[in-house]
Amino acid sequence: MEQRVNITFCFKLGKTATETHEMLVKVYGVDAVSKKCVFEWFKRFRNEKEDVKDEPRSGRPPISTTPDNIERVRRMLADDRRLSLRMIAEELKISLDSVRNIIHEHLQKRKKKVYAFPTLRRSSNV
Repeated sequence: MEQRVNITFCFKLGKTATETHEMLVKVYGVDAVSKKCVFEWFKRFRNEKEDVKDEPRSGRPPISTTPDNIERVRRMLADDRRLSLRMIAEELKISLDSVRNIIHEHLQKRKKKVYAFPTLRRSSNV
């Protein structure tokens, strides 16, 4: 959103899309929006659409990632850490992607690597 406002500012100053993109790269570095994106916003502004907010989109909003489901997944994992994503999805009747999203994005959990056999160190005498 911040970069969109900056693009609007540069557009009103009479800068070109290329100049605007170069300025954004100087300020934001690798986090700057793409050149294609700047050109698309300039095209919008030329068509007198100066609103920088996203337009409403069609599509279904996420209904599985609710606070209730997040809490239920958290409790299930607290009870049994060995549950698979598939088991949780079947129990809650939600998709695997929703379970994965809840675990990784909302609960900030990651899989830990566990080795069955610890590595043996060789002694220097051998």
